[in-house]
Formats: sequence, C-alpha cells, structure tokens
Amino acid sequence: MGRADYKAVKQILLGLLVLFAACKKDKPTELPKPPASDSTDKVYIVSEGSLGNGNSALDMYDLKTGTAYRDVYKSANNAELGDVLQSIQVIGDRMFLAVNNSDKIVVLDKNDHKQVGIINIPKPRYILPVSADKAYVSTLYSNKMYIINPNTMQTIGSVALPAQNPEGMLLYNGKAYVAAWDTASDKVFVLNTATDQLDKEIAVAGRAPHSVVLDKNNKIWVLSGNVYKGKDAALTQVDPATAQVTRSFNFPAKADPIKPVFNREQDMLYFIEVDYNGGTEYNGIYRMQIDADKLPEQPFIKAQQFQYFWALGIQPDNNRIFVGDPKGFTQKGIVYIYDTDGNRKGEFETSVGPGQFYFHQN
Repeated sequence: MGRADYKAVKQILLGLLVLFAACKKDKPTELPKPPASDSTDKVYIVSEGSLGNGNSALDMYDLKTGTAYRDVYKSANNAELGDVLQSIQVIGDRMFLAVNNSDKIVVLDKNDHKQVGIINIPKPRYILPVSADKAYVSTLYSNKMYIINPNTMQTIGSVALPAQNPEGMLLYNGKAYVAAWDTASDKVFVLNTATDQLDKEIAVAGRAPHSVVLDKNNKIWVLSGNVYKGKDAALTQVDPATAQVTRSFNFPAKADPIKPVFNREQDMLYFIEVDYNGGTEYNGIYRMQIDADKLPEQPFIKAQQFQYFWALGIQPDNNRIFVGDPKGFTQKGIVYIYDTDGNRKGEFETSVGPGQFYFHQN
C-alpha cells in the first residue's frame, strides 16, 4: 500500500469521526477573485481534495488584507484542477502544480493563474528546482525521479533510485538529497545534479525516510517512518560535508510525525504528529530547538478530539504559524494562524484537504 492508498483509509476513518462529532453541511460561499498581479505577501494553499473525487484546488490568502481566495485555478481557467493536488513550486514566472492522482504537472502563469502547459508524469509528488533549465520530480509507486525543463515544460530524462517512492528532496551545495518513502530502505540518496547520477547513499535512523530539511548550521534533518506498516518514526541529523549521522532520535511507537519545517532563523524545527483515530495522544504541532537533546514530549499546539492537522507552514517575515485542518477530507478545510507563543490569531476557510503552504513574499 502506497501513501495515497494509506491516506485514503485514513480519510475514511477520520471522515466518519468528523461526521459523528459535528454534522454540518457546507454552504456555498462566493469569494472574490484575486487581483491579476505579481504582488507579494500572499500564501498559496494546496488543497488536496478527497482521493478519487477530482476536487483538489489551489487556494490563496492575502497576508496584507486577510482576504481568502478559494480555488483560484478554477476562477482563472473555468475548469477543475484534477485529483489530489500534492504540492506547488514556483520557478521563475510560473507555478508548477503536482496533481498526483491525475498523473500531471499543471503549469500556471503566476500573475493571473492561467494554465500555460501540462507535463505528463505518473504520480508526481514534489518538484525541486535545480537550475534555470532543470528540475527534479519525485513520484509515487516507482523508483523513478523525472527530470523536467521548466522553460520548455518537457520531460528531459529520469533517474532510477535503489528504492521505491522518492518523496521529499533538498538541494544543497550542488547535490540533491532525496528521501525514498520505502519501508525496505533506511537511506537518503545523494545525486550529483551536474550529471544526474547517484553520488552516495547515507544510512539514517529508522526506515522509510520521507522528508529532508536544512538548518542554520547547514545540517540536514531527515524524518523517517511508516507507522501504518509498522516502521517506527525517527529523526536524523546529517552533516552533508562528511555524509555522517551526527545525531538521531527515535519516536514513541504510536507517534506519526510528518511535514517538518524550520522557522525563519532555521534554529527551531516544527512538525506535525497525527492520530488518525481521533485521539489526542501524539496529535498536534510539535517543535524543538536544533540543539535539543531529546524530542518534545508535549505538543506546542494541541489537536482536539476528532481532529488532526495536515498542513504546516511558517510565515517567513514574522514566524507566524499556519496550520491546516482537513476536517477528515469530507468538507471544506480550515487554516488556523498562530503567533510564536501558540496563541491563535486568525483563521480562514479553504477548499477540501489543505495539505501544504507556499509563501510568496519578498
């Protein structure tokens, strides 16, 4: 079972819990269309939709005015985006949207959100810009990473990895660090971006690494685990200069951490822990200093009963914390905004399944 199948089961379970806890129908809400300009100070929200329903959407929130714009792709193109919008990446004056279950990357003009092209790739997950004319695309259900030219919007090659399900990627010092979400693997794969060849493998704590992020000291942090398949989660710090593990942490057996992000200073690591059964143990937003000697035991922001979080982002200019609640993927989602002390400062409604944030600021 891959991550998409795994998530489908979780969506059904949480959907039932949410419906029992709060039976409420969405009322249609007409939101204003965003202005057609390349203004900054906005955040895009990747709303995945519910698997198989083709109801994913690209939402937007104006950080200056506090105005939410839902489904800006449909507003600009008078069409549905596709099934499961997984991630977004901006390269130059274009936005690249990985629509996972529709087997495509949709390319938009970032000023008016109009579609300018489609790149057909099976089960795309994330997009890593490598140079002006090259980007890597990770994929589900295979060991392949694809190479695209963002300018021509064409696939120009592929890279075969020793493990399945390439997932999170990081570019550092001319090398691409790739986590393959494969329960048989405990490796992060390092690619030479000049040759697109495998340079080395780094063994990390735990199995099924899926996320890679960089701290202020240029140390790489790798989050691993697949709790559903019995692979306990682990967090590993790696020194890319030596390709050696410098520290590692093992999570409790029930903990399922996902989607790590750093604050602006890159000295505080945030991540989500999820309880898909609606409990409150190991469920919420956690954070830890990069010099901490143990994992945090209590959530910084608690999830309530019958709730879990699915998106996490840190606003670059002020470290405000954006948290997405998918509400079981059965209705419109909510994004909550917190200050650095964990006080809620606002919220806004999204399309179904908010899963990722992309901040567009100077």
